[in-house]
Amino acid sequence: MTKKLIDIDRLLEEVGEFGKYQKKNIFYLGLSLLFTASSTMSFVFTTGDMNYRCRINECDVSETSFEYWPPWLNQSVPFDADDHGLSKCSRYVLNNSPNNTNTTDRRVLQCDESDFNRSSIVQCDEFVFESGGETTIVSAFNIFCKNNKWKLTIVGTLNNIGQFFSLPISGFLSDKYGRKNIIIVGSVLAATCGILRGLSVNYTMFMVLEFLDAFFSGGVYSATFIMGIGLVGGRHRVFASTVLSAYYPIGEALVGVLFWYVQDWRKFLIFVNLPGLGFALAYTIIPESVRWMITAGKINEAIEELKYIAKYNGKKLSEETLKKLETFKSSNEKEIEIEEMTTRTTSCSSQQAFKRAMTSKRLILRVINCSFCWMINTLIYYGLSMSSGSIVGNRYGNFILCSLVEIPALFLVIKIMNNCGRRESQCATLLVCSTLCISIAFVPKHAVILNVLLYLIGKFSITISFVILYMYTAEMFPTEIRHSLFGICSMFGRIGSMVAPQTPLLVTYFGELSPLLLFSVSALLSGLLALLFPETLNKKMPDTVLEAEQIGNSTS
Repeated sequence: MTKKLIDIDRLLEEVGEFGKYQKKNIFYLGLSLLFTASSTMSFVFTTGDMNYRCRINECDVSETSFEYWPPWLNQSVPFDADDHGLSKCSRYVLNNSPNNTNTTDRRVLQCDESDFNRSSIVQCDEFVFESGGETTIVSAFNIFCKNNKWKLTIVGTLNNIGQFFSLPISGFLSDKYGRKNIIIVGSVLAATCGILRGLSVNYTMFMVLEFLDAFFSGGVYSATFIMGIGLVGGRHRVFASTVLSAYYPIGEALVGVLFWYVQDWRKFLIFVNLPGLGFALAYTIIPESVRWMITAGKINEAIEELKYIAKYNGKKLSEETLKKLETFKSSNEKEIEIEEMTTRTTSCSSQQAFKRAMTSKRLILRVINCSFCWMINTLIYYGLSMSSGSIVGNRYGNFILCSLVEIPALFLVIKIMNNCGRRESQCATLLVCSTLCISIAFVPKHAVILNVLLYLIGKFSITISFVILYMYTAEMFPTEIRHSLFGICSMFGRIGSMVAPQTPLLVTYFGELSPLLLFSVSALLSGLLALLFPETLNKKMPDTVLEAEQIGNSTS
């Protein structure tokens, strides 16, 4: 039986490539991207270290409150060279003299240097916190001192492990059951876990919910991104992807602003996740992807949605198109052949398409290279984001600034990709990032302005690279298994974001320059390998495996 033909991009041209319908839904989809920032970056603040010191029972005699920085403190605790200040976790041993045994006298007398044996140091088991400062899980779950620091850094790694397992599963479910379900269900479940995390009674409960939050939200970003650029025609994909991507740094900045204002990790998690429950109402607002409905064989739904798009955009489907669509409807065909130019392929189920892709040497090599590029981009992007607090100045302001610097980078992407193409742009931005990272490593610390400027430009360049990669990945793979392959590449990318929270440990073993050197070498290698990707500028997004294989051919 001869299959009918349908070109999805031409259908969008007819009903409106970037009309009111697309603009409205990109706005709604952007809100889901804004929300995912809280699931991804909230641990930066909930696991932040706090200002605390040893409680010196012989000197801290108050029964209710303690002075955080009393005048005798520098006489009772040693200097910590690693932290460049007084030790937070050790103290001098009290001299065993009769004058130091009367605690009541301590209410009148002040501790002084003669009260302590400065040649004998012990670890503290009780602590005093700075009043009016932020509260994090450090005080809630008694995570003190360097030997427990891993309990803080592992939270970020666990968050990304949750996303690692989520991405291929959500990709498969998205290709099978639709983008809309993943976006809404994932957002609501993630918000629920986030609120419960703010009510955690112990460290184990907190960690389990951190994993589940990331697991449920892991596929929301990629599903939203794929659906968003699928709403518009080829000429508007770059602009649509840029607008969608801009929501994420705004979400990051809002996370910083909220914690700066709240200063309490429990209230912060509840407040930042409450809006996510509102996505339960989105079933009546957000439509399903027409691209997905057509490739999934849901022709009835696709026809109705196309009619609605045309009406909303002030367009009208031609009689010829309506007849073709009605033919699909009446014949109840489950598989539709997609045509681009003179190419004809038979659409198959997502499982069959996936098997075909895995037998294609060209696509396998492309997936491997793309996965490596994802891993390096996430390592550097999240590594620089998480280290923003180390820049001189207010840690909240630095985080917000490093988030907002992404927005001009996103809109610069439009000019770069349209003028230079995807492949050369991906390569160039990674090479620039590599150069900046190595430059920061050798700039003197006293050159504060130069350090901050190079740091922000480095974040600027890796942001451009990351946006290009999102766009590039969606354009290289076919519609019928796009989210599955997108999920695989993004899944391996999470290896980089798992490692990112642990990069400060490199300093302990290899010195302060080691994280930046790692970022620089990795960006250089990935930038060179990006030249092996096919160019997708001004190419129709492939709908089948065969079309994806032909991208990059001299005749395509």
